[in-house]
Amino acid sequence: MRGTRTMCVVRTEQLRALTVIAETSSLRAAAARLGISQSSLSTSIQRLEAELGVTLLGRTRTGTTLTEAGRAALAPIRDVCRAEDDLRRVLSEYGDGRPELVRVAAVTSAVNTVLPVALHDVLDDARLEVQVRIGGSDDVIGQVLDDSADLGLIVCEPGVRPPTSGVRSETLLSARVGVAMPVGHRLARADSVTLGDLHGERMIDFRAGYLMHQVGRRMAAQTTARAVSHVESTPEAVRLVSAGVGMCFVPRFSVAAGDRVEWRELTDSAERIDLVLVSPARIRASIGLGRLTDRIRWHSRRLHGVRPETGGSAKTAVRDTV
Repeated sequence: MRGTRTMCVVRTEQLRALTVIAETSSLRAAAARLGISQSSLSTSIQRLEAELGVTLLGRTRTGTTLTEAGRAALAPIRDVCRAEDDLRRVLSEYGDGRPELVRVAAVTSAVNTVLPVALHDVLDDARLEVQVRIGGSDDVIGQVLDDSADLGLIVCEPGVRPPTSGVRSETLLSARVGVAMPVGHRLARADSVTLGDLHGERMIDFRAGYLMHQVGRRMAAQTTARAVSHVESTPEAVRLVSAGVGMCFVPRFSVAAGDRVEWRELTDSAERIDLVLVSPARIRASIGLGRLTDRIRWHSRRLHGVRPETGGSAKTAVRDTV
């Protein structure tokens, strides 16, 4: 009597989840990136392991790691995920009317400014759907690398770019770092201010490890301003500025038109921040992705009259959210 062969059923969502865990080395961080609970992610991976008949993940004191079997499977798994993406794009023009999905990962600075107006231009097309995930620049690059994002928007210091051959990068904006202050502040009456004008002012700082923490500390060292709060994103900082808690150092493109704050250039500071578009090194054919990328570039040139700068030597990137 012949034995019964059991069909192995594996969903690409499970495979994509495994690649995110491999990138983050943390179930909690992977669950946050995927937008699901940690328990749901753990259950999904356990089912995948049961279907494949191997253990893919192991736990250590420092986090979650791939087993030998998991490491061996990672490259083929990524190939499967890419193949599914390519198949969906090719068939999107011939399908049942379901829209093409474009996945964007972005820092808050981009979500506050460039991205919304670009989305407004392309989403009138019913054949296109855009998924947006917000995170720090390291997280955005990780999503581009593991094929969970089709393009990313990050921030860097001038000349600093992702130190990996897995992504392409393109400067969209290069803007001076200025100071955001509450509406009605005494310094808001001036068109521009100096670091010297900030002596004694309360400053809202970004948490250690964030790009603007490093930039802001360099600038604050030239004044007697004092840090009164530490935040993790531009919207948090802007809300505190609007409430009159203090000021914060940010580039012009980080302040949206509807924010109830004033932004002023600092004439004695040369600090700048770049907004950078990153995409997979492997070029993908996609009408919707191409349209969105073109509109992001167009609005980046238009916003605030700031144009990308060229030149500068490449350095190892210090990347995180503005």
